[in-house]
Amino acid sequence: MEHTEIPSGHGLPQPPDLAGPAELAGVAVALALLCAGLGAGLAWQLWRRDFAWTWGLPASLLALAILWALIDGILPFSWASGYALAIAAGFAFALLGVGLYLRKEDRRAGGDREAAARRRRGVLDGVRRRFAERGGASQLTAAGVPIGRTDRGRLACVPRGSAASGCHVLVPGATGAGKTTTLGAVLSDYVIASGFGAVVIEAKSDGALLEAARNAAATRGAPFHLVSPEGPDGYDPLASGEVDERSERLVAVQDWGSGDADFYRQAASPFLRFVLAVLEVSARPVSLARAARYCDPDRLAELAIAEAHEQLAIEVRESNAALSAEERRAIGGMGARLRNLASSQFASRWLDPEPLREPAIDLRAAISRREVVYFRLDTDRTGHVGRAIAQMVLLDLGAAASAMMGRGVGTFVAIDEFGALEASALERLFTRGRGAGFSVALGTQTLADLRAAGSVVRERVGATVSALVCHRLGGQQDAEWAAQLVGTVPTWENTTRTGGWGLPTGQGTRTRGHRFEVHPAELQRLGRGEAYLASLEQGGRRRSARVRVVPAWERLPATQSRLDKAPTGPEGSSQR
Repeated sequence: MEHTEIPSGHGLPQPPDLAGPAELAGVAVALALLCAGLGAGLAWQLWRRDFAWTWGLPASLLALAILWALIDGILPFSWASGYALAIAAGFAFALLGVGLYLRKEDRRAGGDREAAARRRRGVLDGVRRRFAERGGASQLTAAGVPIGRTDRGRLACVPRGSAASGCHVLVPGATGAGKTTTLGAVLSDYVIASGFGAVVIEAKSDGALLEAARNAAATRGAPFHLVSPEGPDGYDPLASGEVDERSERLVAVQDWGSGDADFYRQAASPFLRFVLAVLEVSARPVSLARAARYCDPDRLAELAIAEAHEQLAIEVRESNAALSAEERRAIGGMGARLRNLASSQFASRWLDPEPLREPAIDLRAAISRREVVYFRLDTDRTGHVGRAIAQMVLLDLGAAASAMMGRGVGTFVAIDEFGALEASALERLFTRGRGAGFSVALGTQTLADLRAAGSVVRERVGATVSALVCHRLGGQQDAEWAAQLVGTVPTWENTTRTGGWGLPTGQGTRTRGHRFEVHPAELQRLGRGEAYLASLEQGGRRRSARVRVVPAWERLPATQSRLDKAPTGPEGSSQR
């Protein structure tokens, strides 16, 4: 039995039948073509699975390294090294070439294919993700507030507001799409990293957002107040502000329900200001119940004579004498509405400071101390009362913003499920809040909720927001409006003529045009927890990215460690 000896310095035997260069070259070409087919197939599979063309670069670098070693003499030229070069070059350059071709076709096709190509995972994306994770809390003070990651591993950030200038965020999305997770992530970062105070207005009960607010307050050591149907805290809408400001809060929450609503409102408002002025100088504190009780000209005149100074009592008496029958009817209607609100079970528990064992929250004072105040209105149970309180809270915030203009301390306001509130006072908070250091994040199921709050509320909110975090939208009109808000980008529009078999003939046109940066159809096909983040104040060609929202305590280990050490639950997180 004969054995083939392995020549020294080589790892494989020399084939006895391939001694000539032509035969060796033929085998090398065959191997190169075979491996090119494998590389092309792999490139196609990578493209289908959303991997970028850059995955062909390592193999190409390996082939170039082998070629350089052969040329430089580091690797002796032999049939084995020639075959290795043929295999590496065929596989690598087919993998890279087909990947580049598919990327070029995606760019040429534009639309959804171009958007998908930008999201494909590249070779360095894993490194970027690890770097973002290891950045810890230092990432929180970077270019913005991180809310999650893009498909390529980068941190996705919304613009960060400051005490000098706020940044508003609009968060639309269908039920279950992830709005509350987004609001909780932004809330946690503002309270923990920026040291902001926070006011949360939640129309429906959601434990995740409540726990995010509690944990954020506990982590920073800030006082936490919960105003809800079950307590424990109350809210006094008449605790601060001038007489005109407080009377406006009470008038604005009333539904006059008449074609002459403006007349009745204008007729009743001056009298309500007299009511608050007299109550302010009386012995007992001003409350909604007392304001409702004295919405009667004769009763108010008696109180003014008994407890107010002489000049105010004279003004009340003269004003009452000048009242017409229509004005008295308007005052009576206003008093009935205020009594109905004040006598309800929820309002008497929330809004009357006298029966509370502790003082009701003065919202403006809580803002100045950078505390965390959570309004859990639960409008499914409280109905009109909950919506009225939300309106008064928003008016109170708007008045605070006007008073703090240019002297802000840094306040984050989160509003969840705005459709259950439909409070028209939202517009004032958006338009005036930025100069007072108010950063507002608004969550709503449909953009029609903004139109229901007022004919121009949606447009004014869209004109003042700094960022859009758009989760899955159910309506076509909502998706188109959101896409228009993000804007358009220039693109090439290509047409190609085809022959009888559907193959391109090489003839066509190429014109310059514009398309949506984010197509409305993409906004209707987002998965749970996914969103398109658009920084609307950012310049440049691209300002949007598809992201997966991740709460701060899951995204950054440094934040997680701080939350693990913080007390949780009502006992540990509610501080005074």
